Amino acid sequence: MAIIKQAARQTLGQLIGANNPVVTVPDDSQRQYSWTKKEVDVYWGDIMKFKESRDSGKESASEYFIGPVVTITADSVQGRSLLDGQQRLTTSTILLAAIRDILWQMKSPESMSSANNIQRDYIARKSGRKEPMEYFLVLSLFDRDFFRDNIQDWSEITGECSKIEGATRPSHKLIQDAYSNFHNKITFLLQRHPEDDSRLDFLDSLRECLINGLVFVEIQTPNSSDANEVFETINSRGKDLSTVDLVRNFLMEKSTGDHEKYRVNDAWRSLLDDFERREEIEKFLRHFWVSRHGDVKSHSLYTTIRKDLTVHFDKRPQRYGVGAFSAELEGAAGRYAELITGSTGHGEFDASLGEIKAMGADALYPLLLSASESTSYDGLQQLVDAAISYYVRWTMVGRRESTLLEENIFDIAKGLYRGDSIESALQKIVAWIPDDETFKSDFSEASISKQSQARYLLAKIEHFLRAENDVSEEVVLGDGKVYVENIYPHKPEKGSMLDDHDAWVGRLGNLTLLAGKKKSDLSNQPFPEKEHLYSGSALLVSSHTKVESLWDRAKAEWRVEGIEARQMNLASVALNVWPSFGSL
Repeated sequence: MAIIKQAARQTLGQLIGANNPVVTVPDDSQRQYSWTKKEVDVYWGDIMKFKESRDSGKESASEYFIGPVVTITADSVQGRSLLDGQQRLTTSTILLAAIRDILWQMKSPESMSSANNIQRDYIARKSGRKEPMEYFLVLSLFDRDFFRDNIQDWSEITGECSKIEGATRPSHKLIQDAYSNFHNKITFLLQRHPEDDSRLDFLDSLRECLINGLVFVEIQTPNSSDANEVFETINSRGKDLSTVDLVRNFLMEKSTGDHEKYRVNDAWRSLLDDFERREEIEKFLRHFWVSRHGDVKSHSLYTTIRKDLTVHFDKRPQRYGVGAFSAELEGAAGRYAELITGSTGHGEFDASLGEIKAMGADALYPLLLSASESTSYDGLQQLVDAAISYYVRWTMVGRRESTLLEENIFDIAKGLYRGDSIESALQKIVAWIPDDETFKSDFSEASISKQSQARYLLAKIEHFLRAENDVSEEVVLGDGKVYVENIYPHKPEKGSMLDDHDAWVGRLGNLTLLAGKKKSDLSNQPFPEKEHLYSGSALLVSSHTKVESLWDRAKAEWRVEGIEARQMNLASVALNVWPSFGSL
């Protein structure tokens, strides 16, 4: 049970104001800035509603409770270490910085003086010309320098920040976006106030709402262990919490010394640098665990990781500690980044990784992550080809239960981590691939609703036809290169709609690829009006697969039989594109 020293009411000005203990986000806990436009807009909307009520003079609207913050306030420690509340305090500081800069840009003595006051009282100040800057909110190592250079290190002479540190991480870009968002919103509202006095009144009222109106409850704890317990309890049902944050906090809690804490931070620095989006880090963490331990759902991932690692970390003598786990995590992150971006440097293998991305077949990544730990990428080509055939035949075209495929793939991944051979993994996958007769039957009746999947299937057939006809290669997988065309249109002319229209318009036999920009004005026309798009196309899947059979020239109407016949022909080709590997 966590020990709570006290829970005290604090305004924003009392938390991050001058002459109060500095609030520091410790390097051994918390995360980088993560609020997107969605969260920033909600925060702004709440502030505007509160300001409107407060300006009305209602006593009940004098304060706005924005939630709890958790701090470590041991008697022997100066300042406050922040365990929960970083996103709200950082965003509030960014908003104050936007108000500061707009005041300065007004260039009147009063506005520039107000800008200086905001900077000195609530963001950062120097007690002397040669003294170092004192920052009232100190972020963790991942964002600290960038936040200072772009938000806090502000010159009272130029009215600008130094901006030495560039945006190198996703969190940096989010800080920039939040600032620009606030700056634009305030600038827009000031258009209603043409006079400087009115603008100053508005900005001063907004500052007052933030500094004295926003109210937190600061939950003070004596040490990091108690703070982490309170942090997890408060956030257990909220969006503000992520598995990545909790795992890092847990590792810091279990670290036996500074060297292990440094190892955790090194691993997390790699995670932030290897991936462009936070969602990719979340996905990697789950896939890393799945690749070693089998299936676990996202909602129970942290609980599972904590329970399993606690058993190892608490053993005496300890054989597997925080440092070892962090090193494994860091090593796997680099390989995972190469897998999801198709940047291993092995051309054929990277092309296969491009297929996985085009299909959205994320379930295959744990398999490849586990396999790549002991085998070079060029030794995994047959495994990835078989896995792709399995995914296409079972899930994408066959529409069978995807959870069974995932369970099978994850189980193989766990086996590889524990010493199974690539050959045994390959044999298991091949045994699960639906046979040719089943696949051909599935393909001949398949409808594909996702444009990305339809594009992938048709593009792979296009590649096969080009190779078979000795036509020079053309890249057709990427967005912007080609588009999926419904030959029989989504919105046919009046009187030409097929019976059971919805059942036929998405059938693979009715889909093809065309290069360039989609010609919307022709897409819904009768076949004769757009026949030239297909016959004149450089793409063989349009010009060489009997698209014309979908139209009855004598009756001037669409033919269901034509869709069925073309789809059966495509199914025959598909048997070669995604083979069963039955001879292995």
